[in-house]
Amino acid sequence: MTAQPFVAQWGILGCGWISSEFAKDISFPTTSRGTTDVSHAIAAVGSRSLPKAEEFIKKWCPDGAIAQKEGHVKFAPKAYGSYKEVVDDPNVNIVYVGTMNIAHYEDAKLALEGNKHCLVEKPASLNAAEWNHLVSIARAKKLFLMEGVWTRFNPMMLAVQKAVHEDDVIGEIRCMYSDHSMDVYKKRPDTDRLLSAELAGGCLLDIGPYPMVWTMMILYRHPKNQRTPAEKLGSTMMKYHTGVDLATGFTMTFPKLNAIAYCTTNLLSCVQQKQNTRIVGSKGEILVHGYTSRPTGYTIRRFIDPESEGAKCHPDEEVKHDIQGFGLYWEADEVARCLRDGKTECERMPLEETTMTMKYFDQIRKEGGYEFLPGLEKVKSE
Repeated sequence: MTAQPFVAQWGILGCGWISSEFAKDISFPTTSRGTTDVSHAIAAVGSRSLPKAEEFIKKWCPDGAIAQKEGHVKFAPKAYGSYKEVVDDPNVNIVYVGTMNIAHYEDAKLALEGNKHCLVEKPASLNAAEWNHLVSIARAKKLFLMEGVWTRFNPMMLAVQKAVHEDDVIGEIRCMYSDHSMDVYKKRPDTDRLLSAELAGGCLLDIGPYPMVWTMMILYRHPKNQRTPAEKLGSTMMKYHTGVDLATGFTMTFPKLNAIAYCTTNLLSCVQQKQNTRIVGSKGEILVHGYTSRPTGYTIRRFIDPESEGAKCHPDEEVKHDIQGFGLYWEADEVARCLRDGKTECERMPLEETTMTMKYFDQIRKEGGYEFLPGLEKVKSE
């Protein structure tokens, strides 16, 4: 007899685009990605408007997620007109926070104070102080907490990481160039979440986490770096007339590797999908395809003579991977396993690394002169 999978019973806060992608992704059959040990149910969906929550369920998950479709649990998703009702639903054992960036801290806090595990979309908060407060609550209550940097769980990210860290495909790492950008300038109104100061907009916190995650996974987590933080962080920022960052670049040095990361993010141009990230080593380079957040393949270029300057390369080696849906289910599966195993944090996305990256973002904002409007930060660093 086949063992029953552990079922993560999700309460979804927020009915926007990312929540819809999450609901759709955890409704795909788990076997389609080779997963049999865990599954997912949608127990509740919350919005500040009950009709909106009802419409969300009707449109995206009328039969629940895959565990409900396969009969592993018997309850149907419930719609609520408040987030607290979602947290209080007895069928919810973990809350997914898919609300606006400015609300992540308060909504995650609501979940944790309601004694529910929590996966909060990136950015986990507006600053490191807010995140540290969430961590203190989670640890005091022995609850699971994780920032939803889904790219960390993408098979292409993990394949590139293995190629660099374990298989020595490109030799000693030298440089990494990573960009994630969107061409919204003069195409969206100033009230848009990316351009509005009232919504803590800008590229750094919204799409900047993606070049940052490549830096963390490839350089910071390189075995020879021994989880040593970047020695130096330098940045440049260009601001929009609303006060948010329109373009930001930052460099990070890792002396144990003699390597440097050049990261860029802007709202002026589209990301280059044929090469969103380039990782250069002593024996070759890897070019990552797709969106920086959602890699779908990569190219390996091996140098014919690594000892020569301007080395010529062997023919490109292409690796591709088709993704069903959006790709949030790998992250959700790992969260489910953590819950099943009684873990309060995930090794691949530990609390400490979110603390580290939020401190980096705090420093970059300070160097760029980007201050949030009064009242947006609920906890501030002293």
